[in-house]
Amino acid sequence: MNLKNKILYNLSRKTLQKNNRFKDIHLGESCYIFGNGASIKYFDLSNFNDRVSFCCSSMFLHNDFEELDAKYYYMGHPFVFYKYWKNQYEKKYQKNLVGELYKINIKLNPQMEYFVSLSNFFVLHGQNINYLHHFDNVSENLINADLSGIFSPMTGALAGMIGQAIYMGFKDIILVGCDYTFKPKSYGHFYEYGIGKDFYKESFSKTLLESAMIFAKVRTLTVSDNYKGDIVESISYESLTLKKPIYQENYDIVSDKNLLKLSKLGMQYYIYDK
Repeated sequence: MNLKNKILYNLSRKTLQKNNRFKDIHLGESCYIFGNGASIKYFDLSNFNDRVSFCCSSMFLHNDFEELDAKYYYMGHPFVFYKYWKNQYEKKYQKNLVGELYKINIKLNPQMEYFVSLSNFFVLHGQNINYLHHFDNVSENLINADLSGIFSPMTGALAGMIGQAIYMGFKDIILVGCDYTFKPKSYGHFYEYGIGKDFYKESFSKTLLESAMIFAKVRTLTVSDNYKGDIVESISYESLTLKKPIYQENYDIVSDKNLLKLSKLGMQYYIYDK
């Protein structure tokens, strides 16, 4: 750890150590980890309230979000809650509409615990706001997944949520809407228009998933048996729920108001049929 990170670590130690309360809090339990993949369009969320859920990104915009037992929400992108940011797609600094949308929904869902980058410390506070940092030790190896110290798996939302789940002691994890974890992989989000597009590519997050399997049983949920887990085992929606998957379009599961908000974020989402 270089001098800069040592100073930051010492300054933030008390703040991060508050996360000790989550250590093994769910030891031996089962959970769902929700991505935002297009496969969610086929799933009835009321079938997922038998386990604790981790969510991320825009999952709270799903009309049936309240059907989930969503206790934990990951928003680990650095500086995502500041008033202005550099839009990665438009390559310019602008008003941060994404952060505004997230803040609104944090207020609408006060029952959840939120995990955010330490970089947002000066603009986001609350009893249910918990900070994470990697101190430049970023890795998908879950050996260093310490919520109360150096939290390395901050390469993306999936890594962050799996790292949290392992720290909390979950031993059976099902990935839902994590469409890069099966093959053929599927591109798209549940809030975008149209069926997800299948493609073949090398294994996704191999180190992360292999590391996770050391600590817990990990499976990925597929729409049907036509898809198979890549690194981890797969289980089809029908096998898990004993119900047939039924496709719904984005306007069936996200309100018009929220679809309009998504279309204005400048994130190149394909919200409407063009």
